[in-house]
Amino acid sequence: MRVDTRLAFPLAVAVVFAGYAALVGWDVFHYDWLRGYDAYANSLYSDVIRLHHRLPSTNETSVWHTPPLFFAVAALIHSHRAVQVLDGLAALAVVAFSGLIARELWPRSRWIQLGAAAFAALTPVLTRTAVMYHPEPLATALATGALYVVLRSLARRRAGAWNGAAAGLLFGLATLTRTWALALAAAAILALGLQAWLDRDRRPAWSAVALVGVLLVLSLPWFVNQASAHGSPFAFSRPAPHESFFSRRPASFYTSLDVAPVFSHPYAPNYLNHLWPVVYTDWWGDYWRYFEIPAANISTPPTLPSKYERPRVWQSYVGILPSLFALAGFVGLAVVGARRREPAVLLIPASILALSLAFLVFQISYPHPDGDTIKAAYLLDAVAPLAVCGAWMLSLLRRAGPLVIMAVVLPLLYAVALDVDFLVLPS
Repeated sequence: MRVDTRLAFPLAVAVVFAGYAALVGWDVFHYDWLRGYDAYANSLYSDVIRLHHRLPSTNETSVWHTPPLFFAVAALIHSHRAVQVLDGLAALAVVAFSGLIARELWPRSRWIQLGAAAFAALTPVLTRTAVMYHPEPLATALATGALYVVLRSLARRRAGAWNGAAAGLLFGLATLTRTWALALAAAAILALGLQAWLDRDRRPAWSAVALVGVLLVLSLPWFVNQASAHGSPFAFSRPAPHESFFSRRPASFYTSLDVAPVFSHPYAPNYLNHLWPVVYTDWWGDYWRYFEIPAANISTPPTLPSKYERPRVWQSYVGILPSLFALAGFVGLAVVGARRREPAVLLIPASILALSLAFLVFQISYPHPDGDTIKAAYLLDAVAPLAVCGAWMLSLLRRAGPLVIMAVVLPLLYAVALDVDFLVLPS
């Protein structure tokens, strides 16, 4: 029986989303919410809102500096497991927006659209953060949705005040969840301004104005409160050191790659406070030991038993090819967008660059001996843009001939199998 080729793409999309929903659903119900980043402190924040209807003080929770939207929603839900389900749904939304963003940029390429969704779904940091009791997945879903609204208006030349207001609403809600969203908002505003300048058209400019206006209306009260109560709109639970900004981190923070331990012992406390290896192994693996590992092995570093070390070592290898594709796609889309003068395309690498700069400034501003602020989850807003970069670059392989395709695709398929096995938590 001949299968209608028109059904192939929707069936493939259904497989990706059904498979990812099953994976996240399984992990949500097999992960103890208390093991996640700042889980207990996050629950205390929600309790203060639920019981006292106010923001917490610095004595009530260590995450008092985090915006309140997630905690208000968690207080309404009043169930740790249900909040984990909410974060899982947010991760599904990120996967969906990844595919939708690719569709706006390449409406005729189903390979890129499907690839972007699959790339996002197979990014471990998204799934691992999505099963926690944590605000990051919700913030990322909102920020990625806002990015899609802006990019869609740019790609279709339909930017206007209403599009800008819708994006501002989503960016504002994302900022009220995690302030990393401001980096993507800045990239979106610049893209709209560039479109207005290139086309000599006021509509993208009005879209940018509307975006900024709605964003400020929603988020400004939070920043004013922080400045008034804690001395800075971006107050943090750890005070900044007194030395000059660029002397706060040693040269090893920026330059160390630690290739040998990354591919032999890719977990804390190895290469502590070394930016690139920590981010890489936390993105693709489990640098901070938050999953599967028994409590006894969390508290007795530095060496894990082979049963737990081996999968993390394999993840360091799994991340090589997709990381290279994402990096090459980042550079390629920046070049293509600049040559073709397409702000919609430029918005993808601009978002990654803006978020990376914000992350780097944060890391330099608040150094700490335990290094626990260097978490890949803080870069979660980059999942969709990086997925689009990787899928676009991978699609270019179709022009390279069958031998090159086989040489790349076969290792990728093996990496996918290892990645999925790693992401499924044991019962």
